[in-house]
Amino acid sequence: MRLPLVLSLVYALSTLPALAGAWLEAEGGGFTSSALRTRGSGQEVSGYIAYGVSQRLTFGLDLNQSTDAQNQSAHALVFARLPLRQSETGWQLAFEMAAGFGRVETQWSGMKRLGLSAGRGLSWPTRGAWVNFDLIREWREEGLAKAWKLDGAFGFERRSGPAVIFRGEIFRPDAGARIWKVLPGLRWRLSPKRELLTGLEWRSFGQERLGLTLELWQRF
Repeated sequence: MRLPLVLSLVYALSTLPALAGAWLEAEGGGFTSSALRTRGSGQEVSGYIAYGVSQRLTFGLDLNQSTDAQNQSAHALVFARLPLRQSETGWQLAFEMAAGFGRVETQWSGMKRLGLSAGRGLSWPTRGAWVNFDLIREWREEGLAKAWKLDGAFGFERRSGPAVIFRGEIFRPDAGARIWKVLPGLRWRLSPKRELLTGLEWRSFGQERLGLTLELWQRF
């Protein structure tokens, strides 16, 4: 596989916060995430903010930069999320549109993304849980032009102590091989609106396939 293609594949697996997707933000409220993924071959940092403009519109910004030896990349996307189904029970559905710019090595180009998200809360005998899936179609003007991406997350809720979370990311370009990441972790409640997430990253590509993750989630 040619190096530019490998870089494009790795670039597309940028971080999406686990709580993004199916749920819209409350009007006047929002969610932010600051994340670090570090490996022996480098690191990846990302920032994310979503704000509830109204009950039917969430607007936000998704930023990412990687200095990994196999992924010299960055992106900046503005997105809008619209409801398809928002209810107190059952599945939540939302549609998301994003546009901006992405970079692979030194080449910047336009980037667009459409996403369909589904999520719901789950009832367990001793604790609550939730699940979320994001199916994404991505276009870029340079390099690997079209690709599919599927992100999934499953997490438990706890009033005290760490809560377990499992995340997965699959990326499949129209003209390339499928690659994936698995990210098990723990969520630590620092305050009613702030959480710290610590965990591991295991990916299917690169010389350094294991890494560490650290994220700060904040609601406002």
